Amino acid sequence: MNNMNKWISGLENLLIVFAGLLLIFIIGGQGLVVPAVLQVLGRSHPLLLHFPIVLLLLAIIFVLIPGILPENNQKQFTRIFLLIAAFFAGITVLSGWMLSMEEGYEGNDLEIHKWLGVAVFVATLLLYFLRNISGYSPKIIASALAITLLAAGHWGANLTHGSDFLMEPLNAGQQDQVPLEEALVFDHVVKPILDKKCVNCHQASKSKGDLRLDEINFIQAGGKSGALFDSAAWQQSLLVERLDLPMDEKKHMPPKGKVQLTQDELAILKLWVEDGAPVEGKLATMEAESPWHTLAASLFTETTTYDFEPADEELIESLNNYYRRVRPLYPGSPALEVNYYGTAAFAPASLAELNKVRHQVVSVNMARMPLAEVGLDWLDGFDKIEELNLNFTGVSVEQLAAIAKLPNLQRLMLAGNTLSAEIIPTLETMGQLDFVSLWQTGLDAGDFEESKLKSNQVVIEWGFLGGGETYQLNAPQVKYDHVLFDKTEKVTLKHPIGTVKIKYTLDGNAPDSLNGNWYTEPITVDQTCELQAVAYADGWEASLPQTVSFYRKSDETVRMNLNTSPSGNYQGKGTETLMDGEKGDVNYASGAWLGFKDQPLDLEITPSGEELSLLAISMMYHEEAHIFPPKRITIQGQKAGSSQWTDLAQETFDVPSSSQPNRLVQLRYELPKGRYEKLRLKVFPVTNVPAWHRGAGDKAWVFVDEVLVN
Repeated sequence: MNNMNKWISGLENLLIVFAGLLLIFIIGGQGLVVPAVLQVLGRSHPLLLHFPIVLLLLAIIFVLIPGILPENNQKQFTRIFLLIAAFFAGITVLSGWMLSMEEGYEGNDLEIHKWLGVAVFVATLLLYFLRNISGYSPKIIASALAITLLAAGHWGANLTHGSDFLMEPLNAGQQDQVPLEEALVFDHVVKPILDKKCVNCHQASKSKGDLRLDEINFIQAGGKSGALFDSAAWQQSLLVERLDLPMDEKKHMPPKGKVQLTQDELAILKLWVEDGAPVEGKLATMEAESPWHTLAASLFTETTTYDFEPADEELIESLNNYYRRVRPLYPGSPALEVNYYGTAAFAPASLAELNKVRHQVVSVNMARMPLAEVGLDWLDGFDKIEELNLNFTGVSVEQLAAIAKLPNLQRLMLAGNTLSAEIIPTLETMGQLDFVSLWQTGLDAGDFEESKLKSNQVVIEWGFLGGGETYQLNAPQVKYDHVLFDKTEKVTLKHPIGTVKIKYTLDGNAPDSLNGNWYTEPITVDQTCELQAVAYADGWEASLPQTVSFYRKSDETVRMNLNTSPSGNYQGKGTETLMDGEKGDVNYASGAWLGFKDQPLDLEITPSGEELSLLAISMMYHEEAHIFPPKRITIQGQKAGSSQWTDLAQETFDVPSSSQPNRLVQLRYELPKGRYEKLRLKVFPVTNVPAWHRGAGDKAWVFVDEVLVN
């Protein structure tokens, strides 16, 4: 046997080995544990996959198109190409299967890609071993292999780049557009940025760091590194920190080499986090001077071509000052937009200066400017104006008669001005009008039942007050220095909207009409408790509770000892972790948490001799990461002078019916007040993860970082 035949025989034997290993992976499924060395092979999958693709395509061409080379030469090349391609296909499939077992890969796209990869390997084996056997048609197998190879490549590309990567340039212009006045803050401003720049790596089929950004509930849940938002200090939110990291930093988002956020997109995401990451609410309900309007405007501007003569650049520049901005609608456009700022500095005489560019101005924003005593006749001759924002300017019906002379006015904002039905005839004379904002004007939809505006399909924006729809307030912000404190902790509550009232409780129950105290001054917390605060305002739906758990440290002489050991990599500093006064965050891999899975947490506590009435446990729940609420908790005690254990408290927990956002939980148990020789705490983990979970049947974890007695 010559060297060539030895190599061929060796590779053929390896193909059988690969098939056996693949069968083990298929049978073992997620129960297999991949060692670190093989994880490196798994991560080489994107590098390896190109070799079998090229070789398979060459081999398929040789099978389907005879006569490219002399017959014997073509058969020999076909054999070699198929054998080497099958070898690399086997390694590629095995490495891909290993990669799929890492965190962050799941979903239908992954499953389809995995099985198509297996099909490519099997079809390659069939084509190689059956190509010269009578009764089998190599061309049929080769054709099926080509189709399977293309399908596997397509689904693999979906995993890497997102499901719409290939057709995105063609589909970009086909996406549904909404007018700026109807745009929702999250759905139409924030989410498109996440979809375009973030979702490819953080979606159902590929969730790096256990983080998904394709749906709001997953965004709120956070990922392996914790929650994305910090309501107490938005600048320290994980999302903001990752976006602000230098480009060369490993954790910078988006990663180096990916399409980066523009300055406007980055500013929008930061502003969203600063405002409490709201999910509901329209841009139209934002304060007129809010930066939301300026930042979001570019996302909704449809590029319109204007063919009129541009104004002189020096003239345009001369009209700009600290309180007025005149600039092209977009670079190179002759159309101008005008924005006024600073109510106190507004000078009515400055309006006449705009007459010099009256034939170029298409948009004027005077929201919040004091126009109650200012005539609008200065608008005469502004024949190109398409949008006029007079929100909260104090204009009257009589003043607005002047705008009827604007021949091209399409969008008119009048919110916050006291008006009467006498405005309707003026609006009806505007033939180009297609949108008008009238919320908080004293008018309602009934005033327009017989109006031609309705038949002309003019959109009338009533906001949340006029239309009966209410929006939910953002949760209050809780300011403090430490959640783990010695004697007392000062806590301050605030809300971005100054007129909002805040109600709070310290017993773990959400405030409502019967429970809670109205916040009037900083709160002094002197005991272990769970603070919940809710924001209220007329015309708004109450906010969701903002919850912060505070822990008063145990006396320094308290001693603790674990009778059981934590599991796996979550052993922290052992018993010391439970009493070191260092509160863990939502990153369960930070080393601040003890994890128990194979046996319960069994902790003996030797008090200092003082009277005790409370035992508190700080826990983390994160079902997506197999960290569940405990199955059961028991607390026993030995009274001073007695060696008999007596039951003091116990609780049994319901198993969750679905994954919930990653969260920190305080469990408090009242003890019969007295002095104790010892206390014994047992926290039992769930032994059978429910069927709805991807780890169904496995043991769940319980995570604890602090145990305190007061």
